Amino acid sequence: MSKTVLVTGAAGFIGSHLVDVLRADGVPVRAMVRPEDDRSFLRGSTAETVFGDLKDPESLRAAVTGVDLIYHLAAISRYDAGVADAEYRSVNLEGTRHLLDAARAAGVRRLLFTGTIEAVGTSRDGRPLTEASPQHPRNIYGKTKLEAERIVRSFGKEHGMETVVVRPPMTYGGRELILLQRLFRVIQKGIYPLIGTETVLTEFCYVKNQVHGLRLAADRGRSGEVYFISDDRSYPIEEIIRTIADTMGTGVWTPHIPVPAAMAIGLAFEGVSKVLRFYPFLIPQTGRPPFSRKTVEWTAKSRLYVDISKARKELDYHPPYSLREGVHETVSWYRENGLLPGAR
Repeated sequence: MSKTVLVTGAAGFIGSHLVDVLRADGVPVRAMVRPEDDRSFLRGSTAETVFGDLKDPESLRAAVTGVDLIYHLAAISRYDAGVADAEYRSVNLEGTRHLLDAARAAGVRRLLFTGTIEAVGTSRDGRPLTEASPQHPRNIYGKTKLEAERIVRSFGKEHGMETVVVRPPMTYGGRELILLQRLFRVIQKGIYPLIGTETVLTEFCYVKNQVHGLRLAADRGRSGEVYFISDDRSYPIEEIIRTIADTMGTGVWTPHIPVPAAMAIGLAFEGVSKVLRFYPFLIPQTGRPPFSRKTVEWTAKSRLYVDISKARKELDYHPPYSLREGVHETVSWYRENGLLPGAR
């Protein structure tokens, strides 16, 4: 009989998909959520639900008792200028320490830590990022996740707990609401400007591919190692845009804007968003406008793309969903939930 696994951050986008897949395979799952979390993505799930907060060590004891494996996804999971640096440290760093201590006391055998591409930052030499690339996190989110990685790996060595780190890149799919606003709805309006003239590669990982990789890493990953998990290949940004447009049944114009002009537009959006604090000028979940100078940074050159050779070799990771299949399922979910209108 399978042993119980704990999923922290189970109410979130990737966490809830992971819970669904584990339960579908008959794995006993304990889903850790905070009392204030929106648990709508877990509605109807047969997973056991337990309340726990990374900032409250006492609340973690019941969550980890009797658990063999932990998927640790709970975190402040993106950069938001409205969140104090101290809060990132409290959750992403101290919270991870609290979970590790509780897991050790409970005799947990193995822990998979879900990090982020932001722990590495952008490529400095134009080549795809690997697990060995120099790390230059760009913000407090990336910095705290990188330090949490190091805490997890050193804890495993010191205390004999098996630990594995996975770094997801940009991940999309049903239940993801930020890319709905920043990408899908923008494309639906029929225009999506491209920055500069280069063919820019980036990651666009379907959530079910990511979950498949997380499970393989938890089962097969070497203790103390780090793995990038993404789609089968990196995509030109224009290919992503046109695949989404085709799937939604809409045409899209992709004019190329010179980088200096794009930076000026991004700066203007940042200024307007400080006054008009609602969509389409501001995305509430991030506290940032849908277009900014940061947008220009990652869309003008191939800087946020990865090489998944290590996962292929060591985990036998082969993403089961293509870009078109992933986008189709995502658009279908948005439409079924009234978040995008139907095809014309």
